[in-house]
Amino acid sequence: MVEIPEGALTAALLSVVSSLLVGLVTAVVTVRLALRRFYSEKWWERKSAAYTEILESTHHLREHADTHFEFELRGRELPPEGKARLEKNLQKAMADLRLRRDVGSFVISEEATKLLNALLVELEKSTQENTFFEYLDHRVAAIDKFLPEMRRIARQDLSLPGKSPEAESPTPAPAPQAKGSAQGMQ
Repeated sequence: MVEIPEGALTAALLSVVSSLLVGLVTAVVTVRLALRRFYSEKWWERKSAAYTEILESTHHLREHADTHFEFELRGRELPPEGKARLEKNLQKAMADLRLRRDVGSFVISEEATKLLNALLVELEKSTQENTFFEYLDHRVAAIDKFLPEMRRIARQDLSLPGKSPEAESPTPAPAPQAKGSAQGMQ
């Protein structure tokens, strides 16, 4: 039988134990970092979805006003199916914006929550205008003020690269051409 020196056995045992400890610590740290990154990415996705929903809802508000403006300027009436679609989209958009405001800074930034609340206040004020044109004009002005600022806040909150202020200035919507647009509803 081969005799193993006592010091060599102790050294081998210490080597195995230290390797196991290093492996265990490495595994724990790796799992913690991976979980932190996973939760961070999920939270970013949730914020991104909230900002996207706000911007999409605002699009529907703008589409409602623009389409009504176009038909009013032409002295024409919206067809019933087009009007029903616009009203349905408007009601859903307003409900979605109120929900995002109420959820507020739990998901979106405090600055975004305040800006969203200011938009909703302005939209409510628009209902006090004397004519339908003034009502639409008030709404479009509120939306045009809101959109570039909300885009800036969303990019900042999501750590996305920014764009120049000129790229964010509101531009008049082009005459709709797609099916279901104002021209498609004539």
